[in-house]
Amino acid sequence: MSAEVESKLNINRMAAQYSADAAARACLTRFGWKRLALSRMIEGMLRPIVHLGDRQRSEVEKEPHSILVVEYWYLGDLAMLTPFLKNLRLHYPKAHIVMLASPRVAPLLEGQQLVDEVIPVNVPWTQHMSRWKKYFSHHWVDFFRCLRELRARRFDLGFTGRADIRENFLLWVVHVKRRVGYGFGHGGSLLTDIAIPDLERPHYSDRWLRLLEHIGKPVLDRQPELNVMPEEKQAAWKLLRGLRINEDDVLVGVHAGARNPVRQWGEQNFLEVAKRLAATFPVKVLWFHEPDSPEPANCTGLIPVALPLREFLAVASECRLFVCNDTGPMHLAAALGVPVVAVFGPGMAAWWGPRSAGSKVVAHEGVWCRPCFDYCIFDQPYCLRVVSVDAVFGAAVKVFSVLPPGLSPLLVEKSRDSTA
Repeated sequence: MSAEVESKLNINRMAAQYSADAAARACLTRFGWKRLALSRMIEGMLRPIVHLGDRQRSEVEKEPHSILVVEYWYLGDLAMLTPFLKNLRLHYPKAHIVMLASPRVAPLLEGQQLVDEVIPVNVPWTQHMSRWKKYFSHHWVDFFRCLRELRARRFDLGFTGRADIRENFLLWVVHVKRRVGYGFGHGGSLLTDIAIPDLERPHYSDRWLRLLEHIGKPVLDRQPELNVMPEEKQAAWKLLRGLRINEDDVLVGVHAGARNPVRQWGEQNFLEVAKRLAATFPVKVLWFHEPDSPEPANCTGLIPVALPLREFLAVASECRLFVCNDTGPMHLAAALGVPVVAVFGPGMAAWWGPRSAGSKVVAHEGVWCRPCFDYCIFDQPYCLRVVSVDAVFGAAVKVFSVLPPGLSPLLVEKSRDSTA
């Protein structure tokens, strides 16, 4: 191939990448212009250093022996990552797969056989909700120590799915040989492989899976999945029997909490839905709350439970329905195969919705500022305040229209009449 032809092909590839990145910024993000400008400036400063450093590094291994996956955020993010990890394991059964994860969510990977090693790290900018205070953290020392350890391991292949220049830089600075990610948030020059996102599949799980497709690995399974170990199942039923729940009882889980207040529909709203479910259907309703939070003041007829993460997974897996906010427990329940009714406010269901069969999302359509990434521009999240109890209860009725054992068609019809 002549130099002129190769130059034209490179120009065409760059033009296609630029167009794809621009489309992705329009369809898959709500990055502000300040963030984009800052990322572009940082990338421009780093580009010469990156180019020089990559020229001096060794060739990329055709078959990687070690793989690093970067996802150090929250429970829901890790649950949505499970399809990628399943496919990654199938395509690279002999590789040593390492997950960089938050210590808070690392127990989620126990017994899943998705990765060989979890490296827990508190990344400073994940520790605070403020836009700027997050960078003033005592975790920087441990974070830099972790980077030094990762750098010494010389990973053959690395993945990041957030289109975040910070994560692209992380892969580069720890000397991962082949770095696969996105460049539409800027920072593409820090990668060796810049994936073009599939705008027809905007869900966060699919964004990760697209990285595998980019390097020529077909997606074999798109369903999030978490497994509960047999001994955990036994312990869960020991707990449930102590609460006077039998194997033939139909369980409904309700979780009113959320990490950020702008995602909280409201405890009283969930209480009303829970009580209507208990009064309408022959079910027993579990009210899940965090171990360090008090029980609701008025939960007559409900069964309050406060459990650590692994115990929560085991008990939630026995539910036939899970009602909650757009939050981590929603993704955990969906990955356990439990149908979910999720109340969405600032989040986009197309990006982060539950993916278990039969799940329903309740949201007020037409909110112009969605998604807002947890920073509401109003005095309160009106996108949630206008969601009615009737709408959430009605969505639960629709889930029950596919009848599990123990529910009669007559009761379902009766509940439909009550919401008409």
